[in-house]
Amino acid sequence: MFGKRISISPLLLRLLTLNILALFFLLGGFFSIDKYQQILIENEYEKLEDEGRILAQAIGRSIVIADNYRLQIIMTPEAQKTIVHLLEKSRVRIRLFSYQGDLIADSEKTIGYRTKIKETKLADVKEKNIFRILFEKIYINIAALIAKTSNLPVYKENVLQQAEDYEEVLKALYGEENRNLRQLESGIKIFSLALPVQSYRKISGAILLTVNNQNIETKLQNFRFEVFKVFFVALFLTICVSVYLSNNIVRPIRKLAAVAKDINPLKRRKIVVPQFSDRKDEINDLAVSLKNMLNSLLERMDAIENFAADVSHEIKNPLTSLKSAVEAATKTKDKKQIEKLSEIIIDDVKRLDRLVTDISNFSRLDAELSREKMKKVDVKKIIQDIINFYNRNNELIFVIFNKELKYKAIGNKQRLSQVFTNIFDNALSFNKRNKKIEVYLKTTKNLIIINIDDFGPGIQNQSKEKIFDRFYTERPKGEKFGEHSGLGLSISKQIIEAHNGSITAENKINKNGKIAGARFTIMLKKIQ
Repeated sequence: MFGKRISISPLLLRLLTLNILALFFLLGGFFSIDKYQQILIENEYEKLEDEGRILAQAIGRSIVIADNYRLQIIMTPEAQKTIVHLLEKSRVRIRLFSYQGDLIADSEKTIGYRTKIKETKLADVKEKNIFRILFEKIYINIAALIAKTSNLPVYKENVLQQAEDYEEVLKALYGEENRNLRQLESGIKIFSLALPVQSYRKISGAILLTVNNQNIETKLQNFRFEVFKVFFVALFLTICVSVYLSNNIVRPIRKLAAVAKDINPLKRRKIVVPQFSDRKDEINDLAVSLKNMLNSLLERMDAIENFAADVSHEIKNPLTSLKSAVEAATKTKDKKQIEKLSEIIIDDVKRLDRLVTDISNFSRLDAELSREKMKKVDVKKIIQDIINFYNRNNELIFVIFNKELKYKAIGNKQRLSQVFTNIFDNALSFNKRNKKIEVYLKTTKNLIIINIDDFGPGIQNQSKEKIFDRFYTERPKGEKFGEHSGLGLSISKQIIEAHNGSITAENKINKNGKIAGARFTIMLKKIQ
């Protein structure tokens, strides 16, 4: 049980890799939500500015004027009370610097006068699930790595602070509002804003408002956690869908592949292609195509076997005759007998040569038809050119057609000429003297119909089904045996079928109900 090797489909691995990789790209983007983070930072600074302006105005009103406006003294106790009152529920730390740069008030410390202790309400303690704990551990580690790559200098606060410790405070003492960003060793960032404190249009000091980025990080962490949950749900669904698709696609393909590998001429009819008729998709199409291909292959193998048997039979006849003639010639000394046997040998050799040539042409026909290109041809012109060749001395064939109609088809001009030549030769060999072969061209909406009529003895009833078979011959009386291989009509049928057409043969019946000759009918697809 444990020794069995688990086989994972390469297609499943590809599906999982592509789908999960896309999700991880999406997840990676969530750790750099720059635009959302910048909006939060800007909002934080705007809050600092609003609170800072209110504080600056409140503190400015607590200033006492002395020595005829020459000296302005910030009343530290009142200033501290104002800071404590306004920031009682605020997260912001406020420091007040005098015009000389001394720190005279701090919302988190006691400097000069006792300040009120600032109370901070702790967040409610909630039980965290394993998923949340795992996420926070990963998030903290990633955040620590990002903090290490930060270009911000590490900020360390002096015990005795002066305005010169803060660049933004120095600028505020000159009447300029200024922002700054610092980073602690822990990676926590500090947003700072310095504003001048004015009274009677004179700067008497500056306030420094600072707040850490914990609020922003909490919002970002919560947002990313929600995205993280969506990611894992999507990941789970992706894996399930990938496994389902893999099983739904790979299993039937494996069955079909196993059948394809198992195709063996020795097994022949034992091969069964699984079908998936309940599926209306490409897998079912593939199974049907494979079954049709296998059937075509088996039919082709049967045809090759039958062809080989027919060739063997057809060649064996002249070889037997040739062998007998040669054996008889070696045993007789009669010159007339030898001459007669020599004629038989020559005829048999010619017959063999004709058979080999026709068999060679027939065996190559399929491959040649598959390679040859089809194009637009004029069937009427092809027939007319062949008839002109036959009628060069005597008018043997005439054609009847409508000059106003077009007889265009998609085909191979050379192969169609071969078909019409074979049928004309066959018809002329059976035709009565002083009679002409008649060719009728007709058209329907989608077809070109060619009727070729002769005035010979017609086709015997038992021969109608065999006339297009290989090596079938039924020649006129008096014709020398072996002049034809019996492949002409079979080749013609093969060519017409390659053109998606049909060819049939039947007898013509006259008014008296007697056979008046044979009629070959060819149908080809018409094009405009």
